[in-house]
Amino acid sequence: MKPILKFRITKRHGLWISAFLLLLAATGIVGYQLSDRAFLSSVYLQFPDGRVIQASPDRDGIFYEPDIHPKGTHVIYFGNTSGPPRIWKTEVTSLKTVALTSPEHGARHPSYSRDGTRIVFASDMKSGQPPEQIERMGRNGVPPKNLKTHIYVMDSSGSHIRQITFGEHQDQRPCFDPSGHRIAFVSDRSGATSIWLVDADGNSEPRQIAYKAYSYRPCFSVDGNFLFFFTKTHGRHQIAKLRLDNGSVMLLGNDTYGDSHGPFADPGGKVLLMHSRRNGVYNIWEVPLDGSPARNIQPPGFFAATHATRSENGIMAFDVARYKWWLREKAARLKRVLFPRKTNQ
Repeated sequence: MKPILKFRITKRHGLWISAFLLLLAATGIVGYQLSDRAFLSSVYLQFPDGRVIQASPDRDGIFYEPDIHPKGTHVIYFGNTSGPPRIWKTEVTSLKTVALTSPEHGARHPSYSRDGTRIVFASDMKSGQPPEQIERMGRNGVPPKNLKTHIYVMDSSGSHIRQITFGEHQDQRPCFDPSGHRIAFVSDRSGATSIWLVDADGNSEPRQIAYKAYSYRPCFSVDGNFLFFFTKTHGRHQIAKLRLDNGSVMLLGNDTYGDSHGPFADPGGKVLLMHSRRNGVYNIWEVPLDGSPARNIQPPGFFAATHATRSENGIMAFDVARYKWWLREKAARLKRVLFPRKTNQ
C-alpha cells in the first residue's frame, strides 16, 4: 500500500528548524534542559521607585539566596556557573561583582551582621570531603545530605575568615543576632534538622534552642527578643517565632495557608518578608507583625520570586529560579522577551 503523503526534509527545512530551535533557546523555552544543572537562578534588586535590575553577573548559573547590606550599598549571595559555589558581593550602584571565597571550596548562605562589617556563612572548606559542586545542587538549595559543613565568619571584604563550629555535622543557614554576639544556624547535630545558637567568637559550644522539631531559616527580630523560622505543621511549612527568654513558640496567625519559607525581619521592625505558595507559586509576601493580613509584594513582571531581604533604605534583594521543563514559567519568560517592560531585567 502506497503512503498517502510523502514528506522529505530538505536543506531548506533544516535551516528553518534550526532557526526555530535557536529562537526557542534564546527565549529560554528549551535552553534549560540542555544545562547540566538542575535549575538556573539570578539575583535581582528592586528599588523603592519600582525599578528592578539584575545584580548577579551571569544568567547561565545558579546565583541564589541574597542578603542585602543593611545600608543598601552591596548585596551578597552564593552560587557559580560551574564548580564549587562561592560567596559573591555586588556593589549596588556600579554592579561591580567580586568573589569573597576561594574557588577550591564550597560556600553558601551568606548573611550580614547588623552593622554590615561582617559576614557569616557555611562552607565545606575543612570537611575533609570533596567540595560541593554547583552542577549537583538540588532545587531546594540545601547542601547534599552527607556533606559536612561548618559555620565561618569573615570581614565584609572577605578577609580574616574564622571558623566558628566544628565536628562531623552539617551546619548551615547562619545569621547574626542584632548585637553581633550570637549566631543562629541550622544543624543536624541532634539527628534532626533544628536550630542552634553559638557565640560569634567561636569560643563556646553550640546549644540547641528549646524547639526541637524540624525548623529552618532562622532570623532574629529587629529587637533581638525573638527568633523567626519556618517549621512543619498541619502538612505544610509555616512561619513561627520563638521567645528567646523562655523558649515559647507561637505560629504566626496571619500566615494562614500555603508553604511559607524564608522569613526575614524588615529593618523597620513592623513586618516580615517571606516567600509563600499562597497563590500556587512562590511569591514574596509581607507579613505584618501586628497580625494584619499578609500582602503580596511580588515584583511585577516576574512569575515567581523567593528569598527576599530588604535594607534600611528600602532596596529589596530577591532571586528568581528557572527550572527545567517548567512550561508556565517559560511561557511567562517568552512574554517578557516579546513584550519587555522597561523597568525589569
